[in-house]
Amino acid sequence: MTGVSIIGWLHSIAATLAILLGGVIVLGPKGTPRHRFMGRAYVVTMLAANVSAFGVYHFDIARFSPPVVGPGIFGLFHWEAVFTLFFLGLGLFAAARQKRAAFAYLHPVSMLVTYYMLIGGLVNEVLVRVSVVRDFALAHAHGARNPAQTPLAGMLQGSVMLAFIVLLIVFIVQVALSRRRMRRGAMQSQPA
Repeated sequence: MTGVSIIGWLHSIAATLAILLGGVIVLGPKGTPRHRFMGRAYVVTMLAANVSAFGVYHFDIARFSPPVVGPGIFGLFHWEAVFTLFFLGLGLFAAARQKRAAFAYLHPVSMLVTYYMLIGGLVNEVLVRVSVVRDFALAHAHGARNPAQTPLAGMLQGSVMLAFIVLLIVFIVQVALSRRRMRRGAMQSQPA
């Protein structure tokens, strides 16, 4: 972790906090005051992590081919930050409108997409920055020079994607069941 700029440290700290907050939110009960508080904190940390990504230009992976970021390159990680910020805004917008069915589903899906992007970024960071993991990935990659393009990277990213697809299905079912209970409660409270 030598040679990391102040913006790089801000990015790393914000992303780490977002990972922790996101984990608590994903695993915790939804719709509570705690969920809303943690959700707001998650949005702030994700904004900091993704906006600071635009200032991270001196990320030294030039030794890998092809370089994906560097001075003056608006690369893959920057586009991923744009994508993540879009879904973060969409999820925040939908959060306040969940009484309508489309927004009730859009909020958890959008926020889960942002968390997926965050965890996917963590996998890439571990592959590039943790020497033991990087060396292992490259040693078992038959000539690959970029650890993010090794079979280990594909296996890890595929596992993360599968886990998030399962979570997505769970959240969609939870929303459907919750909306169904609300409709039943509303029908039972109406006079006959």
